[in-house]
Amino acid sequence: MKVHQRTLLSVNQEFTAFPAGGESQLLLVFAPRSFLTAPGFLDRIRESCPEGTRMAGCSTAGEICSEGVLDEVATLTFVQFASTGVEVVREAVAEEGMAPKLKSESLGGKLARRVHDTVPEPSYLFILSDGLYINGSDLVASLEAEFTGICGFSGGLAGDGESFEETIVVADFTIVPKTCVAVVFKGDRLKAESVAESGWSPFGTFREVTSSEGNCLKSLDGESALEVYSAYLGEEAKDLPASGLLYPLEVTAPGSQSKVIRTVFGVDREEKTMSFAGDVPQGSSARLMSASYQQLVDGAGEASRKAASALPSADLAILVSCGGRRLAMSAYTDLEVETVKENLMGEVPVCGFYSYGEIAPSQNATGVRATQSDHDHHATEGGRVKSDSS
Repeated sequence: MKVHQRTLLSVNQEFTAFPAGGESQLLLVFAPRSFLTAPGFLDRIRESCPEGTRMAGCSTAGEICSEGVLDEVATLTFVQFASTGVEVVREAVAEEGMAPKLKSESLGGKLARRVHDTVPEPSYLFILSDGLYINGSDLVASLEAEFTGICGFSGGLAGDGESFEETIVVADFTIVPKTCVAVVFKGDRLKAESVAESGWSPFGTFREVTSSEGNCLKSLDGESALEVYSAYLGEEAKDLPASGLLYPLEVTAPGSQSKVIRTVFGVDREEKTMSFAGDVPQGSSARLMSASYQQLVDGAGEASRKAASALPSADLAILVSCGGRRLAMSAYTDLEVETVKENLMGEVPVCGFYSYGEIAPSQNATGVRATQSDHDHHATEGGRVKSDSS
Protein backbone atom coordinates (compact mmCIF):
# COMPACT_ATOMS: atom_id res chain seq x y z
CA MET A 1 0.00 0.00 0.00
CA LYS A 2 1.30 3.46 -0.93
CA VAL A 3 -0.33 6.63 0.41
CA HIS A 4 -0.12 10.10 -1.14
CA GLN A 5 -1.72 13.14 0.49
CA ARG A 6 -2.64 16.65 -0.66
CA THR A 7 -4.07 19.54 1.35
CA LEU A 8 -5.92 22.23 -0.64
CA LEU A 9 -6.34 25.61 1.02
CA SER A 10 -8.76 26.86 -1.63
CA VAL A 11 -11.05 25.34 -4.25
CA ASN A 12 -8.83 26.71 -7.03
CA GLN A 13 -5.45 25.67 -5.64
CA GLU A 14 -3.22 23.84 -8.09
CA PHE A 15 -1.71 20.54 -7.00
CA THR A 16 0.33 17.66 -8.37
CA ALA A 17 -1.60 14.83 -9.98
CA PHE A 18 -1.57 11.43 -8.31
CA PRO A 19 0.61 8.67 -9.80
CA ALA A 20 -0.65 5.58 -11.58
CA GLY A 21 0.15 2.09 -10.41
CA GLY A 22 -1.15 -0.68 -8.20
CA GLU A 23 -3.94 -3.21 -8.42
CA SER A 24 -6.47 -0.54 -7.50
CA GLN A 25 -6.63 3.06 -6.32
CA LEU A 26 -8.87 4.84 -3.82
CA LEU A 27 -9.21 8.56 -3.16
CA LEU A 28 -10.75 9.78 0.11
CA VAL A 29 -11.81 13.45 0.17
CA PHE A 30 -12.89 15.30 3.31
CA ALA A 31 -13.80 18.96 2.89
CA PRO A 32 -16.25 21.72 3.80
CA ARG A 33 -19.59 21.68 2.00
CA SER A 34 -18.60 24.89 0.16
CA PHE A 35 -15.62 23.11 -1.46
CA LEU A 36 -17.55 20.03 -2.58
CA THR A 37 -20.34 22.08 -4.15
CA ALA A 38 -18.03 24.62 -5.83
CA PRO A 39 -18.40 24.48 -9.65
CA GLY A 40 -15.71 22.30 -11.23
CA PHE A 41 -14.04 21.27 -7.96
CA LEU A 42 -14.85 17.56 -8.15
CA ASP A 43 -14.06 17.53 -11.88
CA ARG A 44 -10.56 18.88 -11.15
CA ILE A 45 -10.07 16.23 -8.48
CA ARG A 46 -11.16 13.52 -10.92
CA GLU A 47 -8.68 14.77 -13.54
CA SER A 48 -5.82 14.49 -11.02
CA CYS A 49 -6.39 10.73 -10.58
CA PRO A 50 -5.46 7.79 -12.79
CA GLU A 51 -8.30 6.27 -14.79
CA GLY A 52 -10.25 3.73 -12.76
CA THR A 53 -9.68 5.39 -9.37
CA ARG A 54 -12.59 4.86 -6.98
CA MET A 55 -13.49 7.79 -4.77
CA ALA A 56 -15.56 8.56 -1.66
CA GLY A 57 -15.82 11.56 0.60
CA CYS A 58 -18.07 13.87 2.55
CA SER A 59 -18.53 17.30 4.07
CA THR A 60 -17.25 17.73 7.61
CA ALA A 61 -17.20 19.68 10.86
CA GLY A 62 -13.41 19.95 10.49
CA GLU A 63 -10.71 18.12 8.56
CA ILE A 64 -7.97 15.88 9.96
CA CYS A 65 -4.71 15.16 8.16
CA SER A 66 -1.10 14.36 8.94
CA GLU A 67 -0.49 18.07 9.64
CA GLY A 68 -3.20 18.14 12.32
CA VAL A 69 -6.72 19.59 12.55
CA LEU A 70 -7.65 22.10 9.86
CA ASP A 71 -10.61 24.27 8.90
CA GLU A 72 -11.92 25.24 5.49
CA VAL A 73 -9.50 23.03 3.57
CA ALA A 74 -9.87 19.90 1.47
CA THR A 75 -7.78 16.87 2.40
CA LEU A 76 -7.12 14.33 -0.35
CA THR A 77 -5.73 10.90 0.55
CA PHE A 78 -4.86 8.73 -2.43
CA VAL A 79 -4.16 5.06 -1.74
CA GLN A 80 -2.57 2.58 -4.16
CA PHE A 81 -3.23 -1.05 -3.26
CA ALA A 82 -0.84 -3.77 -4.41
CA SER A 83 -3.33 -6.63 -4.28
CA THR A 84 -6.55 -5.37 -2.61
CA GLY A 85 -9.58 -4.57 -4.73
CA VAL A 86 -11.86 -1.59 -4.05
CA GLU A 87 -15.48 -0.96 -4.98
CA VAL A 88 -17.80 1.92 -4.06
CA VAL A 89 -21.52 1.26 -3.65
CA ARG A 90 -24.29 3.53 -2.44
CA GLU A 91 -27.91 3.55 -1.38
CA ALA A 92 -30.19 6.58 -1.08
CA VAL A 93 -31.99 7.31 2.16
CA ALA A 94 -35.63 6.15 1.85
CA GLU A 95 -38.33 8.59 0.86
CA GLU A 96 -39.21 11.44 3.18
CA GLY A 97 -42.56 9.94 4.20
CA MET A 98 -40.98 7.04 6.06
CA ALA A 99 -40.39 7.17 9.81
CA PRO A 100 -36.74 7.68 10.88
CA LYS A 101 -36.38 4.15 12.30
CA LEU A 102 -37.76 2.55 9.15
CA LYS A 103 -35.65 4.77 6.95
CA SER A 104 -32.39 3.77 8.60
CA GLU A 105 -33.16 0.06 8.83
CA SER A 106 -34.26 0.06 5.19
CA LEU A 107 -31.13 1.99 4.21
CA GLY A 108 -28.75 -0.39 6.00
CA GLY A 109 -30.42 -3.49 4.60
CA LYS A 110 -30.49 -2.20 1.04
CA LEU A 111 -26.88 -1.04 1.25
CA ALA A 112 -25.85 -4.47 2.53
CA ARG A 113 -27.56 -6.16 -0.41
CA ARG A 114 -25.70 -3.88 -2.82
CA VAL A 115 -22.43 -4.76 -1.12
CA HIS A 116 -23.12 -8.51 -1.32
CA ASP A 117 -24.19 -8.22 -4.99
CA THR A 118 -20.98 -6.33 -5.84
CA VAL A 119 -18.47 -8.17 -3.62
CA PRO A 120 -19.73 -11.55 -2.34
CA GLU A 121 -16.87 -11.81 0.18
CA PRO A 122 -15.91 -8.30 1.37
CA SER A 123 -12.90 -7.95 3.67
CA TYR A 124 -13.83 -4.56 5.18
CA LEU A 125 -16.27 -1.67 4.76
CA PHE A 126 -15.71 2.04 5.28
CA ILE A 127 -19.07 3.81 5.56
CA LEU A 128 -19.88 7.47 4.90
CA SER A 129 -23.48 8.61 5.32
CA ASP A 130 -25.63 11.70 5.19
CA GLY A 131 -25.52 13.18 8.69
CA LEU A 132 -29.01 14.65 9.08
CA TYR A 133 -31.60 12.31 7.62
CA ILE A 134 -30.87 8.96 9.26
CA ASN A 135 -31.01 7.29 12.65
CA GLY A 136 -27.37 6.28 13.17
CA SER A 137 -27.95 3.51 15.71
CA ASP A 138 -30.49 1.76 13.46
CA LEU A 139 -28.10 2.01 10.53
CA VAL A 140 -25.33 0.42 12.60
CA ALA A 141 -27.64 -2.29 13.95
CA SER A 142 -28.70 -3.29 10.43
CA LEU A 143 -25.06 -3.36 9.26
CA GLU A 144 -24.14 -5.52 12.26
CA ALA A 145 -26.95 -7.94 11.43
CA GLU A 146 -25.66 -8.27 7.87
CA PHE A 147 -21.87 -8.33 8.35
CA THR A 148 -21.08 -9.77 11.80
CA GLY A 149 -18.86 -12.78 11.20
CA ILE A 150 -18.22 -11.69 7.60
CA CYS A 151 -16.20 -8.46 7.81
CA GLY A 152 -15.64 -5.42 9.97
CA PHE A 153 -16.89 -1.92 9.23
CA SER A 154 -16.40 1.63 10.46
CA GLY A 155 -16.98 5.19 9.31
CA GLY A 156 -18.95 8.31 10.12
CA LEU A 157 -21.85 10.64 9.39
CA ALA A 158 -21.08 13.67 7.24
CA GLY A 159 -20.93 17.06 8.96
CA ASP A 160 -21.73 20.66 8.11
CA GLY A 161 -19.64 22.63 10.59
CA GLU A 162 -21.96 24.32 13.09
CA SER A 163 -24.62 25.06 10.46
CA PHE A 164 -26.65 21.81 10.50
CA GLU A 165 -28.22 22.83 7.18
CA GLU A 166 -27.06 20.20 4.70
CA THR A 167 -24.46 17.45 4.65
CA ILE A 168 -22.80 16.21 1.47
CA VAL A 169 -21.70 12.69 0.55
CA VAL A 170 -19.68 12.00 -2.61
CA ALA A 171 -19.28 8.72 -4.50
CA ASP A 172 -16.96 8.38 -7.50
CA PHE A 173 -16.61 12.18 -7.89
CA THR A 174 -20.39 12.75 -7.89
CA ILE A 175 -22.46 14.37 -5.12
CA VAL A 176 -25.12 11.91 -4.00
CA PRO A 177 -27.64 13.74 -1.77
CA LYS A 178 -29.14 12.00 1.27
CA THR A 179 -27.17 8.85 0.60
CA CYS A 180 -25.07 6.26 2.42
CA VAL A 181 -21.85 5.17 0.67
CA ALA A 182 -19.77 2.06 1.36
CA VAL A 183 -16.15 1.68 0.28
CA VAL A 184 -15.89 -2.10 -0.10
CA PHE A 185 -12.48 -3.75 0.17
CA LYS A 186 -11.91 -7.23 -1.23
CA GLY A 187 -9.03 -9.68 -0.94
CA ASP A 188 -7.22 -11.37 1.92
CA ARG A 189 -4.18 -9.06 2.07
CA LEU A 190 -5.92 -6.12 3.77
CA LYS A 191 -5.76 -6.05 7.57
CA ALA A 192 -7.96 -3.48 9.30
CA GLU A 193 -8.85 -2.73 12.91
CA SER A 194 -11.25 -0.18 14.39
CA VAL A 195 -11.54 1.07 17.97
CA ALA A 196 -13.82 3.69 19.54
CA GLU A 197 -13.50 5.41 22.92
CA SER A 198 -15.23 8.36 24.54
CA GLY A 199 -13.97 10.55 27.40
CA TRP A 200 -17.34 12.17 28.28
CA SER A 201 -18.63 12.13 31.89
CA PRO A 202 -22.30 12.26 32.99
CA PHE A 203 -23.58 14.92 35.36
CA GLY A 204 -26.85 16.01 36.91
CA THR A 205 -30.06 14.16 37.68
CA PHE A 206 -31.14 10.87 36.13
CA ARG A 207 -34.28 11.49 34.08
CA GLU A 208 -36.69 9.05 32.51
CA VAL A 209 -37.39 9.20 28.80
CA THR A 210 -41.16 9.45 29.06
CA SER A 211 -41.88 9.95 25.37
CA SER A 212 -39.77 9.23 22.30
CA GLU A 213 -39.99 7.82 18.81
CA GLY A 214 -36.80 6.32 17.39
CA ASN A 215 -34.17 9.04 17.60
CA CYS A 216 -36.72 11.79 18.34
CA LEU A 217 -36.83 12.67 22.05
CA LYS A 218 -40.10 14.27 23.08
CA SER A 219 -40.09 14.42 26.87
CA LEU A 220 -37.98 13.73 29.97
CA ASP A 221 -39.84 13.15 33.26
CA GLY A 222 -42.96 14.37 31.52
CA GLU A 223 -41.40 17.71 30.55
CA SER A 224 -40.59 18.86 27.04
CA ALA A 225 -37.14 17.59 26.06
CA LEU A 226 -36.21 20.92 24.53
CA GLU A 227 -37.26 22.81 27.66
CA VAL A 228 -35.23 20.47 29.89
CA TYR A 229 -32.13 20.90 27.72
CA SER A 230 -32.66 24.66 27.52
CA ALA A 231 -32.86 24.91 31.32
CA TYR A 232 -29.47 23.20 31.61
CA LEU A 233 -27.86 25.20 28.82
CA GLY A 234 -29.13 28.63 29.84
CA GLU A 235 -27.86 31.28 27.42
CA GLU A 236 -26.31 28.58 25.22
CA ALA A 237 -29.78 27.21 24.42
CA LYS A 238 -30.29 29.86 21.74
CA ASP A 239 -27.47 28.23 19.75
CA LEU A 240 -29.05 24.76 19.66
CA PRO A 241 -28.50 22.34 17.99
CA ALA A 242 -24.82 23.38 17.69
CA SER A 243 -24.41 24.10 21.42
CA GLY A 244 -25.96 20.72 22.19
CA LEU A 245 -22.84 19.04 20.80
CA LEU A 246 -21.11 20.11 24.02
CA TYR A 247 -23.69 18.22 26.08
CA PRO A 248 -24.48 14.79 24.66
CA LEU A 249 -26.95 12.49 26.37
CA GLU A 250 -25.98 9.30 28.20
CA VAL A 251 -28.77 6.77 27.66
CA THR A 252 -29.35 3.45 29.43
CA ALA A 253 -32.14 1.44 27.79
CA PRO A 254 -34.72 -0.37 29.98
CA GLY A 255 -33.35 -3.65 31.31
CA SER A 256 -29.84 -2.92 30.04
CA GLN A 257 -26.60 -2.14 31.86
CA SER A 258 -24.98 -0.79 28.70
CA LYS A 259 -24.72 2.98 28.37
CA VAL A 260 -24.61 4.74 25.02
CA ILE A 261 -23.95 8.37 24.15
CA ARG A 262 -26.33 10.23 21.88
CA THR A 263 -25.40 13.38 19.96
CA VAL A 264 -27.90 16.20 19.39
CA PHE A 265 -28.23 17.08 15.70
CA GLY A 266 -31.62 18.75 15.42
CA VAL A 267 -34.34 20.61 17.31
CA ASP A 268 -37.96 21.33 16.50
CA ARG A 269 -38.77 24.49 18.42
CA GLU A 270 -42.44 24.37 17.49
CA GLU A 271 -42.93 20.80 18.75
CA LYS A 272 -40.27 21.26 21.48
CA THR A 273 -38.56 17.99 20.53
CA MET A 274 -34.95 17.05 19.83
CA SER A 275 -33.34 14.65 17.34
CA PHE A 276 -30.26 12.59 18.14
CA ALA A 277 -27.77 10.56 16.10
CA GLY A 278 -29.22 7.31 17.47
CA ASP A 279 -32.19 5.82 19.29
CA VAL A 280 -33.39 7.21 22.64
CA PRO A 281 -35.79 4.41 23.70
CA GLN A 282 -38.85 5.28 25.74
CA GLY A 283 -38.42 4.21 29.37
CA SER A 284 -34.65 4.74 29.25
CA SER A 285 -32.68 6.51 31.95
CA ALA A 286 -30.85 9.59 30.68
CA ARG A 287 -28.32 12.13 31.92
CA LEU A 288 -26.47 14.98 30.27
CA MET A 289 -22.71 14.70 29.77
CA SER A 290 -19.76 17.05 29.53
CA ALA A 291 -15.99 16.73 29.43
CA SER A 292 -12.72 18.56 29.93
CA TYR A 293 -10.32 18.67 27.03
CA GLN A 294 -7.96 16.35 28.91
CA GLN A 295 -10.64 13.68 29.34
CA LEU A 296 -11.32 13.75 25.60
CA VAL A 297 -7.63 13.64 24.71
CA ASP A 298 -7.24 10.67 27.07
CA GLY A 299 -10.11 8.91 25.25
CA ALA A 300 -8.40 9.46 21.91
CA GLY A 301 -5.15 8.16 23.36
CA GLU A 302 -6.81 4.99 24.61
CA ALA A 303 -8.40 4.34 21.20
CA SER A 304 -5.09 4.77 19.38
CA ARG A 305 -3.19 2.57 21.83
CA LYS A 306 -5.70 -0.23 21.35
CA ALA A 307 -5.57 0.12 17.58
CA ALA A 308 -1.75 0.15 17.54
CA SER A 309 -1.67 -2.93 19.76
CA ALA A 310 -4.06 -4.81 17.48
CA LEU A 311 -2.22 -3.78 14.30
CA PRO A 312 1.36 -2.68 15.13
CA SER A 313 2.46 -2.03 11.54
CA ALA A 314 -0.09 0.17 9.75
CA ASP A 315 0.06 1.98 6.42
CA LEU A 316 -2.82 4.40 7.08
CA ALA A 317 -4.91 5.64 10.02
CA ILE A 318 -8.38 7.10 9.41
CA LEU A 319 -9.68 9.16 12.33
CA VAL A 320 -13.36 9.98 12.74
CA SER A 321 -14.07 12.19 15.74
CA CYS A 322 -17.25 13.96 16.78
CA GLY A 323 -17.83 17.65 16.17
CA GLY A 324 -18.90 17.98 19.80
CA ARG A 325 -15.47 16.87 20.96
CA ARG A 326 -13.92 19.58 18.85
CA LEU A 327 -16.15 22.27 20.35
CA ALA A 328 -15.38 21.03 23.86
CA MET A 329 -11.61 20.99 23.27
CA SER A 330 -11.57 24.36 21.50
CA ALA A 331 -7.95 25.51 21.20
CA TYR A 332 -6.72 22.14 22.46
CA THR A 333 -8.20 20.18 19.54
CA ASP A 334 -4.81 19.47 17.96
CA LEU A 335 -3.81 17.57 21.11
CA GLU A 336 -6.29 14.84 20.19
CA VAL A 337 -4.64 14.15 16.84
CA GLU A 338 -1.11 14.63 18.22
CA THR A 339 -1.81 12.04 20.91
CA VAL A 340 -3.08 9.56 18.34
CA LYS A 341 -0.03 10.07 16.13
CA GLU A 342 2.34 9.59 19.07
CA ASN A 343 0.73 6.24 19.86
CA LEU A 344 0.96 4.93 16.31
CA MET A 345 4.09 2.98 15.54
CA GLY A 346 6.18 4.72 12.88
CA GLU A 347 5.32 7.59 10.56
CA VAL A 348 1.76 6.54 9.71
CA PRO A 349 -0.17 8.88 7.37
CA VAL A 350 -3.35 10.18 9.00
CA CYS A 351 -6.60 11.39 7.46
CA GLY A 352 -10.17 11.82 8.64
CA PHE A 353 -12.78 14.31 9.76
CA TYR A 354 -14.96 15.65 12.55
CA SER A 355 -18.42 14.19 12.08
CA TYR A 356 -22.03 14.27 13.23
CA GLY A 357 -21.70 10.68 14.47
CA GLU A 358 -19.26 7.78 14.38
CA ILE A 359 -19.98 4.33 12.96
CA ALA A 360 -18.52 1.16 14.48
CA PRO A 361 -19.80 -2.27 15.57
CA SER A 362 -21.08 -2.11 19.14
CA GLN A 363 -18.61 -4.72 20.42
CA ASN A 364 -15.74 -2.56 19.17
CA ALA A 365 -17.18 0.60 20.62
CA THR A 366 -17.75 -0.62 24.17
CA GLY A 367 -21.40 0.32 23.89
CA VAL A 368 -20.81 3.56 21.99
CA ARG A 369 -21.89 3.58 18.38
CA ALA A 370 -22.94 6.31 15.99
CA THR A 371 -22.22 8.69 18.87
CA GLN A 372 -19.66 11.09 20.30
CA SER A 373 -16.40 9.18 20.33
CA ASP A 374 -12.97 9.11 18.83
CA HIS A 375 -12.84 6.37 16.27
CA ASP A 376 -9.46 5.12 15.04
CA HIS A 377 -9.46 2.92 11.93
CA HIS A 378 -6.07 1.31 11.23
CA ALA A 379 -5.28 -0.41 7.94
CA THR A 380 -2.32 -2.14 6.35
CA GLU A 381 -1.76 -4.15 3.21
CA GLY A 382 1.97 -4.62 3.51
CA GLY A 383 4.54 -2.88 1.41
CA ARG A 384 5.99 0.63 1.51
CA VAL A 385 4.23 3.77 2.73
CA LYS A 386 4.65 7.01 0.86
CA SER A 387 3.16 10.23 2.18
CA ASP A 388 3.63 13.56 0.46
CA SER A 389 1.88 16.90 0.55
CA SER A 390 1.51 19.75 -1.90
